[in-house]
Amino acid sequence: MRLLGLCCLAWIGLIASALAQSVLPDARLHALVLQGIDLDWQGKHLQADSLFQETIREFPDHPAGYVYRAGVMQSKAMDQEMLVDEARFDSLIRLGKEKAKGLMKRDGEAKWGHFFVGTAEGYDSYAHVYRGDWLSGALRGIRSVSSFKDAIRLDSSLYDAYGGVGAFYYWRSRKTEYFNWIPFIGDARPEAFAFLKKTIDRGLYNRYTALSMLAAIYADAGLYDKAIECSRAGLERYPANQVFLWALATAWHKLGNSREAANAYERLLRVFADEEENNRYNEIVCRLNLSRSKLELGDTLQVRENLVAILKVHKADFPAHLQIRAQDKLEQAKELLRKGLDNHSSTE
Repeated sequence: MRLLGLCCLAWIGLIASALAQSVLPDARLHALVLQGIDLDWQGKHLQADSLFQETIREFPDHPAGYVYRAGVMQSKAMDQEMLVDEARFDSLIRLGKEKAKGLMKRDGEAKWGHFFVGTAEGYDSYAHVYRGDWLSGALRGIRSVSSFKDAIRLDSSLYDAYGGVGAFYYWRSRKTEYFNWIPFIGDARPEAFAFLKKTIDRGLYNRYTALSMLAAIYADAGLYDKAIECSRAGLERYPANQVFLWALATAWHKLGNSREAANAYERLLRVFADEEENNRYNEIVCRLNLSRSKLELGDTLQVRENLVAILKVHKADFPAHLQIRAQDKLEQAKELLRKGLDNHSSTE
């Protein structure tokens, strides 16, 4: 997400490379949606939300503004480990689905109705899982995939719809992998990768969402080199994006490359320092991981500095929903400071 005034120019190259990807029929709406998505991936959630509010004012009967405002609320909550305003989120999802179902009745726009129902159900699925309501989350996930499939059935060039289907295929196969020998279950993971790559290569609106999904899937599959490739591709466009930076740091850590992992964690700390809102939970998690990487590199000075910085924060400094998790991280920092540095000193 770059400067708002340059977004249209920046996206021209992407549009040209999309190879007949279906785009929203109104040029102004298309530009607003692309700019808002771009801002959100930059981490400029307030500006993205303002732009989608403008989208609602200009296109009150279209689902895009409502659905993407809900998406911004979710991405901001993920970045900052904060709770979503459930009433406002649920209202935006409900309005978005209502407007999307209205599109299904219009000639030539039914595919977009299905696409936005799929997008809204996908956001709502994640929200319910996060709230601990796994059954409702799963049911909404299934409805999301069904809607994306309906969109693809109406227009196979709506490449943005493939990514959500691909992610569902992977996780369904992952959870049922011990039963893949049973007829009608099978392993859909190869198709999952193909669908996600189709959105990454040829989509416009969901390209980086699909890329982040693929990075997570590669990491889950133990393909950490490929997860790094995906993360780096995302960071080429969005160098301060937390989703891709966390994925990069985690993959390097899993590969045992402490130096590269430390570099990624240090980049994350710089991002947190620039945040307008920061409850510091992600910061202490990042500093704790960075300390472990630095300890493996023998940089005890940096280890001590980061652990001391963590321990200047107190459980009561965090919002209620984070206090138990924060206390656990603080205890881990104390233990690492006590044991880790002592053990390292004894080996010198």
